Amino acid sequence: MDRSSAEILKQLLVDNWRDCGLVLLDTEGKVLSWNAGAKGLLGYEEADAVGQPFAHIVPPESLDEGGAPLSLSKARRFGRHEEICRRTRRDGAGLEVREVVIPLRDPQHNLVAFGLMMQALEATRAGATAPAVQPATRSPKVLLVDDEEIVRVMAVHQLEDLGYEVLHAASGPEALDILKRDESIDVLFTDVIMPGMDGGRLAEEARTIRPDIRILFTSGYFEHALVERGNIKPNANLLVKPYQRRDLARMMNRILARDVVDTQERAWLSKGGAPSPEEARVDLARV
Repeated sequence: MDRSSAEILKQLLVDNWRDCGLVLLDTEGKVLSWNAGAKGLLGYEEADAVGQPFAHIVPPESLDEGGAPLSLSKARRFGRHEEICRRTRRDGAGLEVREVVIPLRDPQHNLVAFGLMMQALEATRAGATAPAVQPATRSPKVLLVDDEEIVRVMAVHQLEDLGYEVLHAASGPEALDILKRDESIDVLFTDVIMPGMDGGRLAEEARTIRPDIRILFTSGYFEHALVERGNIKPNANLLVKPYQRRDLARMMNRILARDVVDTQERAWLSKGGAPSPEEARVDLARV
């Protein structure tokens, strides 16, 4: 596995991701990594799951002739597989989950592992019925940009569960092409460290197309390090990976609430006053 993939998997497969079960499997379906979300969903401790075939915790009817989960066979063949399926908890109870399997390949395109994400269907339905932002006429539209497919898949599901309409791109140039075609995008949500055009440069180019677009950055690095490296400017809206669903919801609400603050500030300034300290502290979607 190349260093970039290893680093992103290290960020993803940690206990902070409690909203989703995140599992790393070898090419034969044996568990290599098991996070707290997977433990919460299926009841197995990390020590009990790692090293064991994932087939031990899936119903027999979902295995192929070789005894491996059918979802792995489909992902190996088609590149990505998503389905609603049933999984069996350690206590024997059945659980309906949304499951996404993504094959992970090295630079020579050799299959080295599978990334698997599980989310309880009840949780996804609850998220869909309680969006973070109540739209007046339409759901806010987000353009998500990340060069790592497994990260894009997870972020898309989180945003959709929060009630947003989501477009996604794997690179800066691809994102700019989408922005040129779609004037209804409200937020650009982009990873900072990407090959070629990084997130900071993408944000600058995006504002030449859409000066009013809101920008949200995400990265495994903290703001100080990114500012020192020149990737972003100080006081940017930054969500540090790994983030939880509620952190994403709060940040999106904060960015999209800027319209309300603008109205308040204009009313205040029209009376000859200055913004209150609370208003002055609100971060703009500018960087």
